[in-house]
Formats: sequence, structure tokens, C-alpha cells
Amino acid sequence: MSVLQRVSCRRPAGSGILRRAAGLAAAGLLMSHAAANAEGGPSVGELLAVCERAAAAGHRGVDAATCEWFAVPCDCKLLRGEDDAERWCMPAQEGIDTATLKVVAALRRALARDASLAAADTRSLVPGIMAGLYPCAD
Repeated sequence: MSVLQRVSCRRPAGSGILRRAAGLAAAGLLMSHAAANAEGGPSVGELLAVCERAAAAGHRGVDAATCEWFAVPCDCKLLRGEDDAERWCMPAQEGIDTATLKVVAALRRALARDASLAAADTRSLVPGIMAGLYPCAD
């Protein structure tokens, strides 16, 4: 048996590489849709679906990273325009997982009040949610 055959025998079919590739392909589809969107972000409905899949997978993987990326964006000058009024200051003791859960819950409540928000870009809603949850002292 060659070295290549021995190595390939140790790796089960359907290994993590294939699962990761499938996950990246799914993330690519979401990201390509987001890139096609004029605002650059997923809709509220899309984000909530991604976050639900992430929760079902134990908050691991590409869906979890995508959920976190869009639910709890960085409040920095690179991502904000000069005229953006919404600012937030997350306390150091607040974990990203906790903040993500709070934002997702707020998006669900907003969607329950107004079903038309399912098609709204998350980038139009999340900054206001973050500012409400984590107002700056200044």
C-alpha cells in the first residue's frame, strides 16, 4: 500500500473538508446576494434564517460567523459614513454572543410588529438597535 493510499484510508468519506466547502458555498450565495443588494447587507428575513441555522448548529460554522458579522457590526469609521447618526458603545464585559442574541431578538420583535421588514436591509435597522442597546455616554 502506498503512502497516498494509507493517508486516504484514514480520512473518512464526507470529511470536514467537504462540509466546510459546502458551508463556504452557502455563505458565498448569501454574500453574493448581499453584494447584489444596493445597501450591501442581507435582508432581515435572510439574516434571521442564517441565525436560526447557526443556532441549530450550536453557534458554530459559517452561518454563525455570518450571523455575528451582520447582527453585531463594528462601530468604526471604516464602516460608518461621516453623517451616520447611529453610534453605539458596547461595554467591554458584554460578550459578542450575548450581543448577537439581543440584536436577533430585537429583529424578531420588529418583524413581528411589521412583516414588511422581512425584506428590509439589516444595515438600515441594526445600527439603531445597537445604539438603543448600547448607547454611548458622550
